[in-house]
Amino acid sequence: MKKAELENKIQDATSSLIDMATDICWNKISRNCEYIMSEIDESIGKNFFEQAKIRKKINDKKSPKTLTEIVAELTEIYENLYDINLYIYKSLSNKTIIEIRYFLKTSHTTEFYPTIINNEPMLHCKVARPFYITESPNSNKIERKFDVNWELGGIRHEWNKFFGKLKYHLWKINYDRKKKIRNKNVG
Repeated sequence: MKKAELENKIQDATSSLIDMATDICWNKISRNCEYIMSEIDESIGKNFFEQAKIRKKINDKKSPKTLTEIVAELTEIYENLYDINLYIYKSLSNKTIIEIRYFLKTSHTTEFYPTIINNEPMLHCKVARPFYITESPNSNKIERKFDVNWELGGIRHEWNKFFGKLKYHLWKINYDRKKKIRNKNVG
């Protein structure tokens, strides 16, 4: 993605992101968007859940900006941008806050950096999905729709998380029992 295309590409990616989220989430997602930015820092937190808590605390303190303001900030660091990822941070009835997470070329190892120094940044849009929407591991069943704001927490998320863990443990017990019977019949 070229520097001059940055604003149009982010605008197109935002539209694609909202379309994706609309297909898999039950929320009505506003196309009135504001943006926040975060550098991807792989040193914070030891696991996904810890990283998400820290990121939420930091993001809640940020003031959303317009696309023009965000593009100006990204333009300043364009030469060092390796990867740009768009996520829906928060969807409200009248606006959607898009989080732009970026990864810098200089954040890579010194051995890898020379191979990417002249690369243009990549742009992706992603919808974070909670673990509890699948019926069972490796299932081909269609997943149910979920709340786009699940990462922000809340009672519904906590209930779904509890119920998802319970379903997984029941599945695991049944799977282990079948595996034991299968191994017994083979041996």
